[in-house]
Amino acid sequence: MLKASVCIPTYNRRDRILGVLRALDKQTVDRDQFEVVVTIDGSTDGTETALANFRPGYALRWIAQANAGTSAARNAAARVARHEVIICLDDDHLPGPGLVATHLAAQERYGDVLVQGSCPLAPGYDRRGAALVYERARTKSMPIVRDQEAPGWTLWSGNFSVRRETWKRVGGFDESFRAWGSEDTDFGLRLAALSIPFIVNTGAVTHHQLSVDYGAFRRQCFSAGRSVVRLSRKHGLPLAELSPSETSGWINHVLNQSWRVSPRATDAAGRFISGSLWLADRASIRPLQLALARMVRRIYKVGGITQEAAAAGR
Repeated sequence: MLKASVCIPTYNRRDRILGVLRALDKQTVDRDQFEVVVTIDGSTDGTETALANFRPGYALRWIAQANAGTSAARNAAARVARHEVIICLDDDHLPGPGLVATHLAAQERYGDVLVQGSCPLAPGYDRRGAALVYERARTKSMPIVRDQEAPGWTLWSGNFSVRRETWKRVGGFDESFRAWGSEDTDFGLRLAALSIPFIVNTGAVTHHQLSVDYGAFRRQCFSAGRSVVRLSRKHGLPLAELSPSETSGWINHVLNQSWRVSPRATDAAGRFISGSLWLADRASIRPLQLALARMVRRIYKVGGITQEAAAAGR
């Protein structure tokens, strides 16, 4: 019978990680079928003390390290994992009671696969346009049928599982993506290169407590654009294949030229639209929230692609 090591990176989210750990104490499998390994990635909010005082019914271990980013924290937890299956969770994903059981059952049934769980927004976390854009992208990329093989390499890293030996074969997450993002896409591409099948199982559910402010949303979109260029170089893939929505069509061409000619003015325009998104969020006008958030995402992702492509050209 397979057992799982649930690996969770956390940074300054003491209350969130405690909520995740409490939810894991309500799993439907026997407590000896899984352990939990938390990497405290340089937290300064008392997370380690809170974990020391927490008494779950399962085996809980943690590692405290200097802040090195999510990828390094995931890798640190995976290195000390004791069981055959690694389940990766993020510290803002509340697991459903059948999460561990579903991952283990799928791993038992299919063998050497990646099992992608479902991670819809948690109730009450769908009030901002940035969250609506996330949910739209997630649902478009993921089959809705349980145990359906998914094409390609798109990975939502807040809730997935692989065999520990597979993790070692692929080499874990690339820690150099820390300043860029898209380390999950890179991991998925390397798994796909090994012909590891991707299985989507909607029964392995976590509820994503996504919360991002407007400045962080702009920065994330810009970094996502930069990372697309880096992924293209690393894996020898065309930009259009990695990010078709931001690399073709006249709108993207105009934005690309705008970032080249006057990045300051383009950023100002993006901030203005971001301010409009703030107003739409306050008014809870969902179609407008989604439209404005998509505009912000496109402006800054194209900006990141433009800047990074120019730097690569130099």
